[in-house]
Amino acid sequence: MKSTLTWLRETLLESQKGIRDVVILMLPQGVALVTGFITTILIARGLGPTGLGQYALVMSVAGIAASLSDLGIGQTAIRYASRAVSLEDTEEQHAVLRWAFRLRVGLAAAVTALFMLLAPVIARFWGGDDLPPLLRIGLLGGIFTALASVPTVYFQSLKQFQKNATITVAQTLIVFLGIVAVAWQQWWSVEIVLIATLLGSAVAALIFLLLVPRAALIPRRRITLKDLSLRRLLRKTPIREPGPLTMRADSDPMTFAAFNLISTIIVMFTLRADVWLMGHILDQKQVGIYFSASRFALPLSIVLTAINGALWPRASAHLSLKQIRTLLVQTFRLSTLVAAAGTVYAIVVPLLAPFFFGQEYAAGTTIGQVLSLRYALAILICPVGVIGYSLGMVKVYWWINAIQLAAVVSITVWLLPIIGPLGAALALIANEVIGVLFAGSILWRRIRSFEQEEASA
Repeated sequence: MKSTLTWLRETLLESQKGIRDVVILMLPQGVALVTGFITTILIARGLGPTGLGQYALVMSVAGIAASLSDLGIGQTAIRYASRAVSLEDTEEQHAVLRWAFRLRVGLAAAVTALFMLLAPVIARFWGGDDLPPLLRIGLLGGIFTALASVPTVYFQSLKQFQKNATITVAQTLIVFLGIVAVAWQQWWSVEIVLIATLLGSAVAALIFLLLVPRAALIPRRRITLKDLSLRRLLRKTPIREPGPLTMRADSDPMTFAAFNLISTIIVMFTLRADVWLMGHILDQKQVGIYFSASRFALPLSIVLTAINGALWPRASAHLSLKQIRTLLVQTFRLSTLVAAAGTVYAIVVPLLAPFFFGQEYAAGTTIGQVLSLRYALAILICPVGVIGYSLGMVKVYWWINAIQLAAVVSITVWLLPIIGPLGAALALIANEVIGVLFAGSILWRRIRSFEQEEASA
């Protein structure tokens, strides 16, 4: 007992600054949790399971369109802008952020246009003739999602998590007020809910762009059409990478960006395969029940996002092998404690599904428990994934992600006709287990290899 308490005290003392940053990053996520949960309750009761199912399908497409406009650009920008900050090179930091901003906006416009053209095809896949106009409204939000991410990337690269948190909270509240207005006036329809979300996103994005220095968005010289060429943006980057021993495997920034791009695309499809396959195999009511159950996993997803957000710039700095090993141990200790608490939450809290959403959503209790347990597992293993980037593992993550995608799709297609939406939740558990088995074993071998190389040097 005494050794356990000593270990706990040491873990908390060693991770004080990291814990503070995680807590700060959790504050806006906590606001998003409360507002998101209330939003789901309002929509679930205002539109019913079928309407909620339509909303979930539309937002899944809007979400992947927004993610395709990122393609790992945000992570890449934070990674290399953080390194520039650590070297006190403000000009390179701004150059990296300008490159990421132009590329992200260009991709957002292109992806949105493509998905709008594909809206009828997507609607037929789900058997919903009334979905195309709803899909197009939801897709417009992807452009503003891209713009809204700019202040977040800028302040996170500076490790100014408090400003980042303030901006994110305000953005969330602006969007939430739109939904509250719909509920207050009883303007219940999927179309009105989507329009309210779109308007809120637009206002939030445009307001907080003003907080970012002009030099991080627009170069001092005049911008030409050639500068906006997607080919030029993809090939010409200001990023430089004078990495130490442990960084050699991804010393070329564009190599890192390219492999991160592949992984990002695969993960996007993996995390949306559940809703998409349910939309094709099951009815929209079942999708609505699954979506409501997934809201119980939000608190744990918030914790996971906060840990990753605090860890990413730390793991992206110029670290020696000793520093990487220390960071891995400290973070893993902290994530173990949080995952244990998350497991208790996952078992107990989803039992309240009928109370929050109504008796017609009672079937989502077990689904909510499994989805929450999935995030508790993800919290436990997240240090392996993030810190692995500092050992050049970006080149192997893509094929691990591909195996995970194949497993998720196979298990979901197999189990959906048998046990319904619960099958999709179990597939996501398998996704996390496969990821840590592969990534953990490779990370361990790389650390040992670098240790031997340092010893012989």
